[in-house]
Amino acid sequence: MKFTQLFTRLLAIVYICGLMVFANVNPAIAAQTNNNNIIDQQAMPNIQKKAEEVTKSNPFETNIEYTTQNPAAQGLNEIQGTADFDKMKRSPNEKTPPVVRDVEKVVDKVGDKVSSAKDNTQDAVDSAMDKAGNAANYVKDKAGDAVKSIKNKVKS
Repeated sequence: MKFTQLFTRLLAIVYICGLMVFANVNPAIAAQTNNNNIIDQQAMPNIQKKAEEVTKSNPFETNIEYTTQNPAAQGLNEIQGTADFDKMKRSPNEKTPPVVRDVEKVVDKVGDKVSSAKDNTQDAVDSAMDKAGNAANYVKDKAGDAVKSIKNKVKS
């Protein structure tokens, strides 16, 4: 009886391991049977030429082929183009787009922070100059007191 239990457990383990191996290998085998249409349609020199064109182009332009092949599609985005441009939600009295307003707000905040920093720097410089002037007057007064006391000692 122990032998039959051991044999059935071993057989179950082998079956589960085989099933796991088959499940992991099956997608790889299936991928090898399908032809890769992108590589099969273009020869390697064409791919290399396109790669060189991309490296020579402006790095900030995206999807050059799309914009040059279909210039009418340029608009809100490359999928939608200018379709539904008039259906966008806007307030009736709005003249500037929300993005422009957001940028203006950020620029105003930066300007405020720069002017605030300038004012703080000017205040700090003024305070330092006042302290330096007070220290110079203090030294001058003490030097004058020292000279007076020396004169008094010489007279007596």
